[in-house]
Amino acid sequence: MLRRVLALCAVFLVACVTGSMVNAQVLLSPSPDGHQTVPVFVNGRGPYPFILDTGADGSAVYQWFASLAKLKTVAGGAGSLSGQTGTADVPLYTIDDLAMSGRHIEHVTVYGLPNRHDAGREAGVLGTDYMDGAIVAFDFPCGKVEVYAKPESARAVGDDGAPVSAAAVNGSGLLSIPISVNGHAGTAVIDTGSRDTRMTPAFARVAGIDTRSADFHNGAAIYGASSNRMTPRVGPIGTVRFAGVSVRNARAEVIDLPVLRRDFGNRPAMLLGSDLLGKFRLLYDHQARRIWIRPSTCAADPR
Repeated sequence: MLRRVLALCAVFLVACVTGSMVNAQVLLSPSPDGHQTVPVFVNGRGPYPFILDTGADGSAVYQWFASLAKLKTVAGGAGSLSGQTGTADVPLYTIDDLAMSGRHIEHVTVYGLPNRHDAGREAGVLGTDYMDGAIVAFDFPCGKVEVYAKPESARAVGDDGAPVSAAAVNGSGLLSIPISVNGHAGTAVIDTGSRDTRMTPAFARVAGIDTRSADFHNGAAIYGASSNRMTPRVGPIGTVRFAGVSVRNARAEVIDLPVLRRDFGNRPAMLLGSDLLGKFRLLYDHQARRIWIRPSTCAADPR
């Protein structure tokens, strides 16, 4: 989950989408750190592995890749970027052309992320700036992503059911939907860039989850954009319901993430990650704040 907070430079570059009615389809590729990546071309070169992330309201690159690709920095500029574990000032870079399977955004300002602390070698993150003006179909069990340029409708990309209306999170470009855990209501940020679903301790308590029990253990450390190290408790959380579907015997991480505390206070909240979303086909219309969750044709009943 990456979020733009404040641009500290005088230059604002607008991403513009080229082409119309683009039908793009790419295969998801697993990274050693557990993320699923898509092939992205940067200034005509590549492809490079990027995370297609509904939990990032702007695109970003890791520092090692910015150096390798010799990306231009924004003159005199830095950006304040909020990640899961806190906020940090990071450099800003410009990319003339950022493309995935024929769909381009041009003249993009991207954030420079600290290099990862795990086995991942992703080059960067493709955020919701890329998804604007399109409907993105994440079919995780099929291992593919499709991008349909508007005015293509959800009916045309394979779904005519009623969507779930999402809400903007605290004035950002991130989207949240209602969710329940063991029948207790909360709010979930849709975060395809998070490998794991993560819930606040407040939500865990309301849902009757005891993270001190023998069913829970310490998980791998989380760093985020700020590189602050935080350790979650990992274990079973019961039945999770969202967007008309249910996942029984779900597992998640319980952790007091600063980003959730800031946006939701002590209200029950969570990041709905790709571990639970990955059981379904997700249609994501960022501009219209609508999503559809449907069964994938490539998977058995996830319940």
